[in-house]
Amino acid sequence: MRMGRVDYRMARRATLRDVRSGLRAPADVCDPHPELLRAAKWIGEPAGDCPLCDVDELVHVLYVFPRYGKTARRGQAVTRESLPATVRKLGDLAVYTVEACRACGWNHLVEKYDLLPRRRAVRGG
Repeated sequence: MRMGRVDYRMARRATLRDVRSGLRAPADVCDPHPELLRAAKWIGEPAGDCPLCDVDELVHVLYVFPRYGKTARRGQAVTRESLPATVRKLGDLAVYTVEACRACGWNHLVEKYDLLPRRRAVRGG
C-alpha cells in the first residue's frame, strides 16, 4: 500500500527557472552521483525529454530504503516491477523517484512515498 506521497514538482520548476534565468549554473544541477548514472543506464525507465538539454535521455530511477532493521540506512536502486517483491522481502520502504538525464547529467528528486506490505496495510497497523 502506497502512503504519504510528497511531490517535488514545485522545487523542480524553481530549480529550472533559476538555471534558465542565470541564477544557477547548469553544472550545479547536472552533477549526478556515479551510482545514479549506472542505475540510469541499466534500470532507468524512459521519461521523455530532458528539461535542460531537450534530448530524449531522461529516465526515472527508483531507490528504496527499508524503514526499519539493520539495512534501514542502505538504499538500493530497483525496477518498478520488483517493488512488490522488495516490499515483501524488506517490509516498510521509503521509495524515492529520481529523474536523471543520461545525456547532460540533470537530476532531480521527483517524489517520495512510503510503501507498506499488503498484509500490514490491510490490518491497519
